[in-house]
This record gives sequence, C-alpha cells and structure tokens, in this order.
Amino acid sequence: MAMKKGVLFFLCLVMSAMVSAQRIGTVKGVLTDSLSKQSIAGATLTLMQRKDSSLVSFTMTDASGRFELRNLPLGDFRLLVTHVNYYNRSLYFSVTQDQKDKDFGTVILYDKSKILEEVVVTAEAPPVTMIADTIQYNAGSFRVQPNASVEDLLKKLPGVKVEKDGTVKAQGEKVNRVLVDGKEFFGNDPKIATRNLPADAVDKVQVYDRMSAQSQLTGFDDGNSEKTINLKLKKDKKKGLFGKAMAGGGTNDRYESRFNINSFKGARQFSVIGMGNNNNAEGFSFMDMLNFTGELNRLRQGGSGGNINITLGGDDANAGMAGMGGSNTGINTTWGTGINYNNIIGKKTDLQSNYFYSYFNPYTDTRLNRQYFLADSTYYYNQHAQSDNSTHSHRLNLNADIVIDTFHSLRVSPSLGYQRGNNAVFSEYENLSDQKVMTVDGFSRNLTRSEGLNLRNELLFRKKFRRKGRTFSLSLQNSFNNSEGTGSFVSVNNFYSPLNGSVLRRDSLDQRNNTKGELNGYTARMVYTEPLGKRSLLEFSVANSGTRSTSNRETFDLNKLTGSYNQLNPLLSNDFQNRYGYWQGGLRYRMQRRKFSLAMGGSWQHAELEGKIRAANKDSVIKKPFTNFLPNARFQYNFTRYRNLTLNYTTLTNQPTVQQLQPVPDISNPLNIRLGNPDLKQEYSHLVRAQFSSINPFKNRNLFVFLNLMKTDNKIVNEDVVANGIKTSRPVNVNGIYNFTGEISVGAPVRALKASLNVSSSLGYFRNKQIINGVMNTSQTFMAGPDLRLDMGLTEKLNWSVSAGVNYNYTDYSLASAIDARYISQRYGTELDWQLPKNFFFSTDFTYTINDQLSQGFNARVPFWNASISKQFLRFNRGELRLRAFDLLKQNLGVSRTSNQNYIEDLRQVNLQRFFLLSFTYSLNKNGLGQGATTGGMRIITR
Repeated sequence: MAMKKGVLFFLCLVMSAMVSAQRIGTVKGVLTDSLSKQSIAGATLTLMQRKDSSLVSFTMTDASGRFELRNLPLGDFRLLVTHVNYYNRSLYFSVTQDQKDKDFGTVILYDKSKILEEVVVTAEAPPVTMIADTIQYNAGSFRVQPNASVEDLLKKLPGVKVEKDGTVKAQGEKVNRVLVDGKEFFGNDPKIATRNLPADAVDKVQVYDRMSAQSQLTGFDDGNSEKTINLKLKKDKKKGLFGKAMAGGGTNDRYESRFNINSFKGARQFSVIGMGNNNNAEGFSFMDMLNFTGELNRLRQGGSGGNINITLGGDDANAGMAGMGGSNTGINTTWGTGINYNNIIGKKTDLQSNYFYSYFNPYTDTRLNRQYFLADSTYYYNQHAQSDNSTHSHRLNLNADIVIDTFHSLRVSPSLGYQRGNNAVFSEYENLSDQKVMTVDGFSRNLTRSEGLNLRNELLFRKKFRRKGRTFSLSLQNSFNNSEGTGSFVSVNNFYSPLNGSVLRRDSLDQRNNTKGELNGYTARMVYTEPLGKRSLLEFSVANSGTRSTSNRETFDLNKLTGSYNQLNPLLSNDFQNRYGYWQGGLRYRMQRRKFSLAMGGSWQHAELEGKIRAANKDSVIKKPFTNFLPNARFQYNFTRYRNLTLNYTTLTNQPTVQQLQPVPDISNPLNIRLGNPDLKQEYSHLVRAQFSSINPFKNRNLFVFLNLMKTDNKIVNEDVVANGIKTSRPVNVNGIYNFTGEISVGAPVRALKASLNVSSSLGYFRNKQIINGVMNTSQTFMAGPDLRLDMGLTEKLNWSVSAGVNYNYTDYSLASAIDARYISQRYGTELDWQLPKNFFFSTDFTYTINDQLSQGFNARVPFWNASISKQFLRFNRGELRLRAFDLLKQNLGVSRTSNQNYIEDLRQVNLQRFFLLSFTYSLNKNGLGQGATTGGMRIITR
C-alpha cells in the first residue's frame, strides 16, 4: 500500500511538472563577420533570464552560422553570444502570449584582431560553452554556499551528477579522474580533489574524454578513453595560499576535523590536506587501501592454512548475487594526511608526486539469518559477529614524464606502500535443521596482527616516427610484496543429537600461528603500430609476464600440560610456492572514419601455473599449462557529434588458483572443510557490451542505454557435501553460466520548475549452478528497479529535490527443497538547501526505506533524517559556524538481503545513530569574492 501511494504521488508530481513545462517560444538568427560578411560557425549562444542571469539553455551555431532555440517559456531574456575570435554581444528579447517567436535575422560580430574603431563589448564568460569536444562550465555562473567544496559546485552543473557516496558522473559516465590545471591531485582518487578543494578557487570546469596513452601516441582512438574533469583555477589562487580548516565536536563523543592548504604558482602545485573523524565522514576513497589489504591477506594465507572465515557455518565464495536495503556502513574512525607536489623540473621533466598516510578503524556488529538448500531438505544458519579492525597505511607515488626529444619520451612511475593492521573478530553461530532443531552451535575468536611492504615500478619508453601512426612503445613493470603476521584462534563447537538434543561431542581449538609471504612479479610488453593509409593501422604486440610467490604458515596448538603453544599442527601448517607466467602475441586492425571506427583482432596466449605445497608432512606438486586464442572486436558508429552506438566483444580467461588445485584438504574451519581439485580447467568467457549514448549538452537532455551479456564455459563452482553439520566443498567445472545486466537512463530539464528530471531503470538476469549432495542446483535470478529524481532550483536561494526508487528481486531454484526468493525494496527521499537572510543557511535531507518479505525480525521501515543550519561571519564571510543533526529520528538501520546459488541471507547491521555536531570553519581566501558572487559586465572601449 505504501509503495502504491509513493509511486502515485511521484507520478503525479512528474506529470504536473511536465504539463507545466510546455514551451511556446522560439529565438533564432544568423551570425556574420562584420568585415568579411561570412557566416560564423562554432559560436556559443547562452540564454539567460534577464533579471538574474540564471542559465536557461545554450546552443552553438552550425556550419552556416545559424542558431535556433525552441520551446522557450514566457519571460524576459538575454542572449549572450561568444566566440574565441570575436567580441561578446548581448541580445535582449521577451516571450509573451502575443509575441512568441523572435528572429534576430543577421547578427554582426566584430573580429578582435581586426576591429580598431570604437566598439562597446561586455567582458563576460558564458555559463557553458563547447571547445572542440570539451564542455566547459564557468564556475562563477553557478551559485553555491560560501565555503562550499568542489563537490558542491559539481552538483550544480548541467549534465553532471554526484552520487551519495561522492561518485561523479558526467553525461552518464563515471568520472575516473579529476585533474587540477591538467595535473593529477593526490593520484587518481577523484574524491580527494572534489571533497577537499574549495569551490571558490575554481574558474572553469572542463569535462572531456581523456584518450589512453596508446591513443595519444598513435593519434588513433582505441576506445579506452576515460571521462575526466579538469579544474582550472582562478589566477589569484596561483599567487598565494588558499584553503580552509574545520573542527567540530558533538554528542556521543563524535568529532570531525579537516583542513587543506594550497599554494600554486605557474607549473608548481603544492597542497597539504588532513582529516580526522569518528562519524563516518569521508574525504577520500578507501579502495586502494582495501585492495592493498587484500593482496597482503592473500600472501599471508598462502596455501591451505588461510585465515579463519568469520562465517564458520557458511560459504561466502559465491555470495552477493543480489542485494537490497539500507546503508551497511557500520561505525568508522578515520585519520589521514597527505602532501601533493607537482612541478616542471628543468625544461623536459614533468614531475608529479604525492604521499598519503591514513588510519582506518571500522567497527561492525552484524546479525544474519541464512536458509541453505540441500537436495531434499533445508537447514538454517544464524550468526552474530563483531569485528574491530584497524589499519595504518603509508603510500608514496612518483611520476616523471621526461621528453627526450620531439620523437622520444620516457615515463618512470615508482610507488611504495607500507601497511600495518590489527584485526579482531568474534562470532557466535548455530546450525538448525529444517525442523528448526539445533544441530551445531559454537563461537570463535580470531585475532591477527600483520604488516606488509609493497613496491611497484613502471618504465614506459615511447617513440614516434615521422609518419603519423607509426609508433613503438616498450613498457616494463615490476612489483614486490612482502608481509609477516601473527594470529591466534579459539573456537568451541557443540554437535547435538537430532533425537533428544543431547551433546554428541564437543570440538575445540586453541591455536597460535605465524605467517610469512612474498611476491615478485614482472611484465614486459612491446607494441608496434604501422599505418595503412591515413585512416587505418595494424597493431602488433608481444608480452611476457611472470610471478613467483611464497608463503609459509606455522600453526601451533595449546599444550595443556605446559600452558604454551609448542605443539606443531601439521594439518594446519604449510610451505607454499607458486609460479605463474605467460607469453602472449597479438595482432589488431584499427580503422577510423568520419562516422565510424572499427577494431578487430586477437591474441594467442600460453600460460603455465606451477605450485608446490608442503603440508601434513607430504609434498604436492601441481603443474598446469593453458593455451588459448582470445579474439576481440570493437565497433563505434557516430550518428552525430553527441549520439553514438558502441559494440564491444572480448574474451577472457580465469585460471584456477593453486589453492583450488591442491589435493591437500583445508581443515582450518572445522565446519567448512575445503578440498582441491587437480583436474580443474581454465574458465573461458565471452563478453558482449553494447552502449548507446545520445547527449544534447545545449538543452541538458540525455539518453543512455548499457547492455552486458557474458557466457562462461568451464565455470569454477562448488560441489558441496553436507553431513552431520559439516560441509565439505570441492571446486568443479560446469557449463551454462550466463549473466545479463542492462541500464537505461533518461534526463531532461523541466524549466517551469528550474529543474532537471532523471528517470532510470536497471535490469539483471543471472543463471548459476552448484552441486549439493550430488544434485545439480540451478539458480536463476531476475532483478529490475526503476528510479526517478527531480532536482529543482526554485529560486536563487532555494534548491529542492525529490527521488523515488523500487528494486524488485526474484530468484528461482531447481532444487525441490528450495523456496523461491521474491522481495521488494522501496526508497523515497527529499533534499532541501535554503539560503536565509543574514547569511544563514539551512539544509536537510530525508530518506524513507521500506524492506518487505524478509525473514522475521529483518523487515524494516527506516526513516532517516539529517539537518543542518549555519551562519557565515567575519570579514569576507571567512568564518562559518554550523550545527548538524544526524539521524534525528534515531532510526538508522542497515538491513539487506542476498540470494545465492544455495542460500538466502538476511543481514542486519548496527549503524551510526543520532548525534549533534557543532563545527567552525575558517577559509583562507585572499579576497571576499566567494563562489557565486558576480562581478557584472565590464564595458571595454577600444579605439
């Protein structure tokens, strides 16, 4: 009922907005040079409200110098005409019921290089303009609150969207890189720039597709470009210090602080940032840190003696097929500081460097219920787990681009990382039969300490020949990882009789372990391109790669007689060595035409995997060769400059790990024993991707369609045998695995509300298999979810947005004992920003989440409400005092559901709840012209 009311309300809102947004006006004309009388192509025409210069629309003149803007609302307008070679000109007109169309006829512009007579022009930058394939926004034309960050500015730009987690999308594509004056800012993490740089330091925001290094070398687009934002700073910000500092404290011992100090001059860029909080606030991404942690964990685990999985009764190998529900963020404490330095050394070396230190301490408290499906019955697993982990991480990145001469260049990119971590996990769990009779219960405590070193280096030599398209490049990469750790593990498991509930036996473990791991690897790759005419080329490539890793684990049981841990457990100790290498040769043909581009080819690859495991006093040697041909193709057709269709076909392989191949059993988890399978084959996947994009940057309208289809042969899945509360898993190969995902997104302005409307929907179909007690279980999951968002700039000082989304998930199982999973999640939200008199600012956001059809105790309707009020003061409004309220209703819960190949899981996580925080921010600005202030039109008289 709630869903129907919510959807009905939102549809009525959208319908009324669209009806009220009907347009009746038109403006058109032709631009002509004052002297040559020839038409002017590529000029930008920006339409603004006359009263406040707020942006209405913009367009560009065609090859004949003509322009036309349709569907204009009633009102008084100013049309700003700009071109890089001509003086600006403003045209004024009105759209009324009696006068709907305006034809300016021939509009004359004056050439800057030739006109010396008296000319009155206006020195004014248009809000949005096109420079080749780059969309450029004038930051001063978009009003944000004082002391706002770049992230707040990006939210105002047409065609740019900022997600809740800080992810930036431009024209529907994720922005992977944010540059500052063309240079990387603290590496390639966009959030460091968007969340730490002040908005009032930015003059222009440029959005474009950055070509890959190979494409820049050859001049032929290889389809590997990435969406990039470049922040051009104001000139006065390049002559001194700018930035801001904030500190605050609140109830429940919550605190938050951050600062950034920047000094830019010419090519030299120097920045220092820092932050610290225990309220889950982010100023950067944790992905690099988490990936580094994962690498060290894999090194520590080595062969059969890996770390204990906290889900002792379950198997997480295939989890996460589908999810729903709230925010599972736990409670995080974060500290971080970093230095970024970029400069031109001499005349030929472009140096970019950064160092970053971070401390990350996530605390989680989760409860989960699972229902497992067997061939002829089911069983249940319940768990309560708490984890308190902490990681200290240091990261140093250097990059030197050296121009040897016109045809030769060298890039050197070393990086160094060090990490130290402490992990503590406590878990209580139980297994129940299909009649809800206890079969197993127990608890475990797992403590680990570890430290690791990571070193990477890359050399890239590039050579251009005189003939365009003929190039040669050689890249060498090497990496070194080293880690050491100690741990302790305690567990007690009780096995019960299904007849009378008596304890049949009790198993306990009390152990200490020491781990060491090391990895050395290299990759060498040569690429030569030869042009075939002016519009096509052949690409030849050859590569060789090799890695060698070692891992040693010693596990000692408690000696109850002496109280010391001196009894070596041979079943949980191992010495592991692994070598993997490959040779690869490839040939690719690329053709580029005005309307389309085509690339097709393939590569031959021969790989060898060799592993040696010494465990349980016996040696196991695994040798596996893999030989494959990997075809690929790409086709892109450009209907217009802003509308294209792209088709990609790729093949990829995934070799089994030595852990999956080794015949030595892994009994480190007594309830979840793992066996290896030396007969495993390599996975081979075919991936087809289709993408259609239609963008109208002048009217802020867009349409995006993404489709992905993947078929995998010899997919590695689990074959499980469950008996007496113990599950034994063995990897096997199966065929018939399919994944399909799709997304469609439509965006358009609703000018009557000064708003933009975005409607999107995602689709997913997943077909997987797993063998349980000798019976094949095929699961088919279907997901679909529409999402709507309306962002309204009701006035200069009041912004309001509303959103609604529904996610439907259905999973069908072939096992007779399985119960098909069907559930729905709904989310409704609103956000409001309001500039009040006397330099007061108010903002609030509210989200209402409804989870239905989950297991008992996990269904939830969660209202989540935040609000803040702030006051600007001191000279030039450099000071800000802000009071924030988080989770006013004290209802923040993390609830989610996951449907898997052989189980359904409901999870509830403890999240951060209501607190109030008072903070003070001081801005280091040189003058009082904050973001959004206007300088007006400057009249220039040229004689």
